Amino acid sequence: MRLKTALVSLLLICPCAYSYGQLRFSSVGGEQGYSAMRAVYEADLDNGWVLVPRYGYYRMSDKEVDEKGSTSRYGAQVRYELTDDWAALAQADWQPSAVGYRGVVYQLGTRWKPFYYWKGLKEPSVSFWAGQERSRSYVDVNGADLPDGPFRQVATTALGEIAVHAGPFDLQAAWQKVIKYKSHVPRNVTFSWAEIPYMTAVLQGYIKDCWAVRASYPARVISPYASWAYYHYDRRNQVAAAVSAGLLVKLWDAQITGGVEVFEPRREERKKTYFSLSVDVPM
Repeated sequence: MRLKTALVSLLLICPCAYSYGQLRFSSVGGEQGYSAMRAVYEADLDNGWVLVPRYGYYRMSDKEVDEKGSTSRYGAQVRYELTDDWAALAQADWQPSAVGYRGVVYQLGTRWKPFYYWKGLKEPSVSFWAGQERSRSYVDVNGADLPDGPFRQVATTALGEIAVHAGPFDLQAAWQKVIKYKSHVPRNVTFSWAEIPYMTAVLQGYIKDCWAVRASYPARVISPYASWAYYHYDRRNQVAAAVSAGLLVKLWDAQITGGVEVFEPRREERKKTYFSLSVDVPM
């Protein structure tokens, strides 16, 4: 616990002494004691450089078999603003061994702002990422050790995102896909960390592809938002959807967001509901 506290302090507090930026905490809680937290600090280092350290955590207690453990992920993004319209990005995430899983992700990306205003569209941006995810699973879906040793997976991934102000609305759309898996995923094996765009909750499984959209109505004090995602697990017949909705409240320089996230597999009866809360504070 002391090591985790020290690492989080290094990631989130140290950059504040040398820069200015935005600190964001997000958390969700749900059924059977499920909880997750994310912390991100965006530090503007001047001269076009931006450093974004981050930390994620969740407890895998939403499964029918309580594994009595938690998983953490540490990461950082480095962004360089080449011009007002173009930026180059690199990021990496490390998930140390916990409850039978470990992994690492590294990606390179770019962001482009094609124009400032055109026919009601303002400040659009287009982002694209490509990279690899390397993971190891030491246990099966029930938490028992795999008899033949750990299952190793390498996934080549791509992610695209578009954001724009359209009239009174802020709109975002994301697409992510695994271009290639190195190994076929056995039926009794999963992985502990899967993310869906615009959702805070962390899922389990190998997600093959995902489409997601988010819309918000910015206002002076209270701004409503809603998100929807549609995704496939590694087997194409395993289809699922997720929705979220809530309100963003501006209090002086801070922003507080509260909402609900619902994940509902299309081919299963059981759905999962989480309640989310996040805080954005300028530093």
